[in-house]
Amino acid sequence: MKKKNVLSSSKIAFIWLAFIASCALTLSYQIMQPKLPIETNILALLPKDKQDPLAQKAFERVADNLSNKVVFLLQGDDKQRLLSAAEDFSAQLLDTKLFVKVQAKVDELQQRAWGKLYFPFRSQLLTESQKIRLKDNPEKQVEHVISQLYNPFSGVSGTELGSDPFLLFRDYLSEKNQQTAQFTLLNGFISTKYQGKTYIVIQADLLGDAYDTQLQSHIGNLIALEKTIENKFHVKLMHTGTLFYAAYGTQSAKSEISTIGIGSLLGIIFLLLWVYRSTLPLLLALLSIGCGLLVAFVVSVAVFGKVHLFSLVFGASLIGVSIDYAFHYLTERLKTPHNWDSQKALKHIFSAITLGLITSLMGYLGLLAAPFPGLQQLSLFSVIGLISAYLTVICCYPYFSKKPSTITPPKLMFFIQWLNLWHNPKLRLLLPLGLFVFALLGLTQVHFNDDIRQLQAMPVDLKEQEQQIKKITGVGEKQQLLLVKSNTEENLLIALETLDLKLKEWKKQGVISSYRSIHQFVPSLKTQRENYQLVQSLYIKEASLLQERLNFSAPVILNVPFSPFLIKDFLASPVSAPLGFLWLGNINQNIASIVILSDVKNKADILRYIEDNAALTSLDKADEISTIFGVYRVYISMLLGSAYLLICCLLLYRYTLKLACKVIIPPLIAGCVGLAITSVFGIPITIFNLLALLLILGIGIDYTLFFAELKKHADAPNTLLAITLSAITTVLSFGLLALSATAAIHGFGITVLSGIVVAWLLAPLAMPLKSKTENMKIEHEKTL
Repeated sequence: MKKKNVLSSSKIAFIWLAFIASCALTLSYQIMQPKLPIETNILALLPKDKQDPLAQKAFERVADNLSNKVVFLLQGDDKQRLLSAAEDFSAQLLDTKLFVKVQAKVDELQQRAWGKLYFPFRSQLLTESQKIRLKDNPEKQVEHVISQLYNPFSGVSGTELGSDPFLLFRDYLSEKNQQTAQFTLLNGFISTKYQGKTYIVIQADLLGDAYDTQLQSHIGNLIALEKTIENKFHVKLMHTGTLFYAAYGTQSAKSEISTIGIGSLLGIIFLLLWVYRSTLPLLLALLSIGCGLLVAFVVSVAVFGKVHLFSLVFGASLIGVSIDYAFHYLTERLKTPHNWDSQKALKHIFSAITLGLITSLMGYLGLLAAPFPGLQQLSLFSVIGLISAYLTVICCYPYFSKKPSTITPPKLMFFIQWLNLWHNPKLRLLLPLGLFVFALLGLTQVHFNDDIRQLQAMPVDLKEQEQQIKKITGVGEKQQLLLVKSNTEENLLIALETLDLKLKEWKKQGVISSYRSIHQFVPSLKTQRENYQLVQSLYIKEASLLQERLNFSAPVILNVPFSPFLIKDFLASPVSAPLGFLWLGNINQNIASIVILSDVKNKADILRYIEDNAALTSLDKADEISTIFGVYRVYISMLLGSAYLLICCLLLYRYTLKLACKVIIPPLIAGCVGLAITSVFGIPITIFNLLALLLILGIGIDYTLFFAELKKHADAPNTLLAITLSAITTVLSFGLLALSATAAIHGFGITVLSGIVVAWLLAPLAMPLKSKTENMKIEHEKTL
């Protein structure tokens, strides 16, 4: 019979390991693809179906345009060196393998592009001051022409007078130029002055996605080039762009994954060698951890296409959870060296580890149902990882550990004394009560913050460079995007012109410092026709006077017919390159455009105006996502409550009411203490702290279940040994998360760390009290 069981266990182990081998082959295939299946874009964590589809697409268009650009600023005291540095730097940028296009110089054709675009439509393009003059005092336009002609610096030519006798087009172009007056050309380079220093601006378009880890791997080439240019020409170089933040986030996450993973593994190896003094337990423990992480990664990639770095960071922490099953089995082997039976040992702990797995899955499976990609990935990764680690223990441990342990079981005096204290009724009452009161006091300090920016580590150096570049180039720091939509292109341009009145009022009131909108470059056809009528009227009324004052031999006539200047004409011109992305075109049966507001001082005023205008939508992605985070924080709170209720029902099915309460109270108090300590440290509570409570529930109830499942009190010290080892590894894993540079992960680590310590501390509450026989035996031993 024994031979049959061994044979059966070998088959089971072989089947499971064959499956693991197939997962390893799948993993090799997945990571050998051209792009690693790892996602670093923080927006990929967010639900798309909860967002306005039009706003979502609009944001994606704008984000694609802005996130794939890098802006460089060069500053130097020596003008010639500065120009040489700009020449050299721009010429070598493409060699860094980061960029597909570099915009450094503006050639003569580009300089003339604005005039070339607008000239055919010159009789229908007017500035606001021109409109007022032509409406109220058209004769003053004649005086204006005379004054320009007698101005020695105006440079009015006969050719210009022939095509534009009233010089209307000259003033129109002049106003457009004033909109970019902050920038001038320095030997063809776009330059600007700030606090007496000259800066050259260079822009470059990325070769691919800023979040592409392979593209980010070339960023070292750029840094090396910048240092070479700075040293060679004695200039200062600054840069900003999504690429640098994305690369920092990737490196930060990789570093944290390595720290957590290596730290946890080293801690586990040390514990296993110290307690079990043999390589077999170490290899078995590593086997279950490795299988858990391997299968979780492969399945997550198969389901989602990619695994987000955040899921990997939390997934690495699974080590502290999945090792729990291994510790209980290995401790069972340690305590029975003389009558060891690997199958019986598995049966002995089977109920406890299975109940522990089920209770953990109850929490994680709820997250899988949430329409939130970040939570779904985390849930799937955790569920698959835990199940795989559990199956590794069930399938492989009995086969690989057939031989009994040959080492002397460790002395467990500390555990025995600690457990004896729990037979004191006062301790069983006062310790949980005291911790609960502490938790209640700490919870009064709780404050919630769902700001998504907590998920993004912001390096000071990059942030300072970005702020300085914005100040120098005049781009406002607090920008607000407005989405404007309508049913036709013409109606949209009219809507933008209507909005322009409010924008000018906000600018005058100091609500904003400036704005950019496509209607500033392409008026509506309605406005163009009105302008043309004004110009026609000017020619009718004042042509004779102008002819007389200028002694023209030929009559002054309007010989330019009205020709619609359309948005497609503007977008087809190279002048639209910097701002063409503002026009979104047809999205979901709506024609849409973006308006950029700079240096927003009073956002409330803007939001109130938007509420009263159905055609307007605020495109503040960070605020929108933060609101979604708040909604899901409530969702997870409800899920957490449901998980507690379900587990209570399961416990009441298996245990008496009194024992069920003793099993559920320790993880409940542990979760409250975890939140309280996090709040006492001044860390705001986020959705991730609530995820931490799910983890504390899953791990904490494991601890109490093993005590509740004790058949005899004599086994309690060994159970406490296994729980202690598990708690230490969990604390190691999540304690290291508390060192994360990202605020949200740091808070998550603090909550789990403190919660697990309290869960371990209170776990013996579920331990059955000693029977009278055991007490008599102890008293008898004391008398000997």
